[in-house]
Amino acid sequence: MSYETLTKTFYRLAQLEHAGSMLGWDQQVMMPPKSNEARGRAMAELQVLATEIIQQPAMADAFDAAEQNQDALEPWQQANLRQMREAWKKANVVPKELVEAKAMITNECEHAWRSLRAENNWKDFEPTLQKVFDLAREEAQALDNALRAEKGYVNAYEALLDIYDPGTRLARVDSVFSELKAELPTLLQQVLAKQQASGAPMQQQAPVDKSKQIALANELMAVLGFDFDAGRLDEAAHPFSGGVPDDSRITTRYVADNVVEGLMGIIHETGHSRYETGLRKDWRYMPVGQSMGMGVHESQSLFFEMQMGRSAPFINAIAPIVQKHLGSDPAFEAGNLRKLYTEVKPGLIRVNADEVTYPLHVILRYELERDIILGKADVKDIPDRWNAAMQHYLGLNTEGDFKNGPMQDVHWPSGAIGYFPSYTLGAMTAAQLHAALVQAVPNAAELIGRLELQPIFDWLSANIWEKGCLLSYDDLMVEATGETLNSRYFLEHIKGRYLS
Repeated sequence: MSYETLTKTFYRLAQLEHAGSMLGWDQQVMMPPKSNEARGRAMAELQVLATEIIQQPAMADAFDAAEQNQDALEPWQQANLRQMREAWKKANVVPKELVEAKAMITNECEHAWRSLRAENNWKDFEPTLQKVFDLAREEAQALDNALRAEKGYVNAYEALLDIYDPGTRLARVDSVFSELKAELPTLLQQVLAKQQASGAPMQQQAPVDKSKQIALANELMAVLGFDFDAGRLDEAAHPFSGGVPDDSRITTRYVADNVVEGLMGIIHETGHSRYETGLRKDWRYMPVGQSMGMGVHESQSLFFEMQMGRSAPFINAIAPIVQKHLGSDPAFEAGNLRKLYTEVKPGLIRVNADEVTYPLHVILRYELERDIILGKADVKDIPDRWNAAMQHYLGLNTEGDFKNGPMQDVHWPSGAIGYFPSYTLGAMTAAQLHAALVQAVPNAAELIGRLELQPIFDWLSANIWEKGCLLSYDDLMVEATGETLNSRYFLEHIKGRYLS
């Protein structure tokens, strides 16, 4: 077996992943509720099949043969070989029985979450969530036991973090989060005082029909370069961007009396989509051609939503489009939209949080899931610890409010444990990338104000999208911005937007 044989194997795996992605999209968007168990079995079987393929004993010989001849490979092929080996090593230490069990229980838990959250029913939700965490801990321990010496993991939770953000370690996360915990509370009070003096924004006056919201979403997605011949927008309980690079699927929620909230969610998900669809076509189906971890992925969605989408030039430019579709409500005038989209207000819901308070929502979840995986807390402790942390970080009480507390996110029931730090790492990455963009394209703000966005997309494409997994995260940041991740860009962005 050779490098070419390995690429054929990973091509097969990519097709299975394609099928699983589409089944997952249908499950969350269109599937009848009674079909969930059968769908869960089908999706679990796809994962087992993929595991059996990558765990073939002959794969070890294939990698040995390919690496003996890697000097003959082009640089991108060498990177692809490295990424294939990385995936192979991780897949070989997690038994296929565990893969199947995790797929089945997360399917069950996510399905239960949809109804039990609406009922505020933590009591019935907790036992299934406990099973999810038990299997996540088992997976983490398997990865840590087998790969600690090679990867330098400090504990089992770090092995889960490495799944979502390859190469990121707790030392970086804890250092960054410690700085944010030290600085954000003071910044928050300063921003609240400043905004109180300037007055609150006007709220939407009357409900807006869903058809008008859809028309607005479609026009703004087109402005942002979304290709409707290779993707679509639908509704789901929890907004997400899914599908595959050649068939992008975005979902959202429509709220009749709070249109502006959902609009930024659509811009956020479009950022995810543009990253996926912007990956190199000639590296398609290969690990090197895939997106680089969720921190970079979130940086693209947050670049679209926060750095660009909530900027004054962008809001001024889209205000006429908003009014065209939604009417002449004074709340939709440019000046008020700017206030609405930069209002800072501690709230219960992470996805609705402003830039200043959002990292505190993430830190809360990170500290909880980390401690559960490491045996320092139990699932039954989540409501009390959640409430204590919300009161400490944001001064809010969630006692008894499970729907708007620990049941609000789909991540834990779906098994995405180790994911949450990516949001704040992504926000900091986005701020640093934006600072580099402004240096490279000095008239970026003017272009955004005219909705002439192609130069922005071209810069992102050249520096992020087309790189795939060719580089490590640190090397990617150095090439794009001149340095590794530096949290000062995020903090300077917050001060510049909210305090200047």
